Amino acid sequence: MLFTSMILLAASLVSASPVARQLAPVCSPNFEGVAVSVTNSAREWGITSASVGADVISPTSDLQTSNFRFEQRGQPSVSYTIKTISNNDLVVAVRPDATLELASIDSSDIAQEWNVLCDNCSTDISLIKGAPVSFGCNITSVATGYCVQIGAQKEDAMFLAPCNGKDSQNFDFWTAPA
Repeated sequence: MLFTSMILLAASLVSASPVARQLAPVCSPNFEGVAVSVTNSAREWGITSASVGADVISPTSDLQTSNFRFEQRGQPSVSYTIKTISNNDLVVAVRPDATLELASIDSSDIAQEWNVLCDNCSTDISLIKGAPVSFGCNITSVATGYCVQIGAQKEDAMFLAPCNGKDSQNFDFWTAPA
């Protein structure tokens, strides 16, 4: 009986869906005001220019620059405003066509509000240099509940899509090297 129970437990662990892991994250990072790079397995978030209306894209990752600051908007429900490092008045927002762009900051605009839920969140992020500080993260729009997804090509604007656990919706946060 014990042997059968162990086999059933092992089988349930092996057959666990990676989608379930992605849709059930466990923490919201405290970025402590630190600038971060947002990456997935192959690409890093970027912008076409530091101006209103510029696309948020995902060119090839180099992890040498931290382009964004995720600032918490409040408690008890943690959400974030995603600001550019190059201009603190520019934030990531959702266009009506569900692509991501830079917009002038407007704290009342729900299209500029984001949730970040991760599988693992470091503490004391401000002390970590050139390393991942949170990983296995889904970034979702508070307005729609949809996940941020990278485009098929590195010059494509990133966009929102129903959350599905694919790598294109799974992000890690890195601090810049010292």
